[in-house]
Amino acid sequence: MMDSLYGYNNAQYDQHAKRLLASRKLLAEIVKKVVPEFHDVSTADIAEKYIEGAPQVGNIPVNPGLTNAVPSQIKGDRNEDGAPKEGYITYDILFHARAPGTGEPITLIINVEAQRTQVESTLGYHLMKRAVFYVCRLISSQKEREFEGKDYNSIKKVYSIWICMDSPSGNSYINYYKLEEKHLLHRYKEAAENYDLPNIVVISLGKKADKDKLIHLLQVLFNERKRSFDSKKEVLEQEYGIDMTPDMEKEMTTMCNLSLNISEEAMNEGRVLGREEGRVLGREEGLKEGENRALSRTAIRLLTMGLSVDDVAKGTGLSVEAVEKMKENME
Repeated sequence: MMDSLYGYNNAQYDQHAKRLLASRKLLAEIVKKVVPEFHDVSTADIAEKYIEGAPQVGNIPVNPGLTNAVPSQIKGDRNEDGAPKEGYITYDILFHARAPGTGEPITLIINVEAQRTQVESTLGYHLMKRAVFYVCRLISSQKEREFEGKDYNSIKKVYSIWICMDSPSGNSYINYYKLEEKHLLHRYKEAAENYDLPNIVVISLGKKADKDKLIHLLQVLFNERKRSFDSKKEVLEQEYGIDMTPDMEKEMTTMCNLSLNISEEAMNEGRVLGREEGRVLGREEGLKEGENRALSRTAIRLLTMGLSVDDVAKGTGLSVEAVEKMKENME
């Protein structure tokens, strides 16, 4: 099961978006920014030298007892093409990376999740608790996969990185959560590498443009829905030095085309639903009331997708003032 990024249950769009995000060049930008072990490493080296194998997209189950059922896909070269596990929760993107250290390189297990919203009332749970569950599974599922028996010294450090297409504060931010040592009686300092194993990073994309390099990149790719393929490609090449591979171009082209179709379908859906609700009410004012109600729901969904107030107003026929009020209530 993969979460819908834009609320229209468009599995095709989601798959293309997550496959684009799983490209080594984009993962390198994310890893360099939020994983301390790579702060001093170039993105080119991260992409070419340190990310191992082919990042898995939606193939590895999170559920206890299932993660270990496909060990060949997340260990070694991991180039097998596994089918998504229907009915299971799967990691969006999962890969190994070898981090350069003072001695022998350290192997990290990194999970990247793309999430449409953090709103608890929409999800039905608090996203941070889900992130904690995922990072715990990344640790516990290593038994008999990364180590055997009681060889707990071989447990690998893990990162679960959550990219959220909205922000509870309205502003973009990046938060980092990890285990820390506190001394309650006397003082004994444990070596950090023995407990500094589970790590969570939350990247929230606000609605306003941001100067941070990583936030700007993610906003351009996933939140600026009106930006054309050529414009996005230009940003990647000129601002980030990322030459798109044919696979990246294919995923992004499909995403841009699908986003336009989704917007048009949503607008048409709102008009049709409104007429149907009005007919059920069986009177002229009921027709108008039903149409307005459905168009309002459509407008909110389009705003969530990142369309401007003017575009939503034009597409739905609602007034700019009405759409602006909806947007204010969403914030």
